[in-house]
Amino acid sequence: METARIAILLMAALAAVAAGQSLPEKDKSTSSEQRELGSVCVLPNPAERPTRISPGGDYNPATLTVRIDKGQQIPWPHKQPVKIENLTLEGSHLIVLTSDGKRIQSVWFRFSDFKETTLCLYFDGYQGVQLGDKRSALWCKCK
Repeated sequence: METARIAILLMAALAAVAAGQSLPEKDKSTSSEQRELGSVCVLPNPAERPTRISPGGDYNPATLTVRIDKGQQIPWPHKQPVKIENLTLEGSHLIVLTSDGKRIQSVWFRFSDFKETTLCLYFDGYQGVQLGDKRSALWCKCK
């Protein structure tokens, strides 16, 4: 009897989809609440000024900040990693680094370019911004 009821509900759902009807609002909100989100773990860098300078240019570690999209600008960590969470997995995201009030580097990325939804971000002024996941970047050590 339970199997028959499930079959009837399944047929009704398929008929609604075939007729172009959408799911009730209650079901839509549930699916958006369960949407998976990504995060970027900002790895600490030294608090001293770099001795080698290249793509990132000259920067002051004391005033170095990072921002993703239109999110909050946070000071670059020097001791413990900082995790930026609740980033959508769809579309592109913009990472912006500033120092002494000036933009020193910006990078676009997509979570779809990586195999994981937690990425690591590192910057040292010499190699510029480095972004990777635990599978592609052995230096990605974030919990």
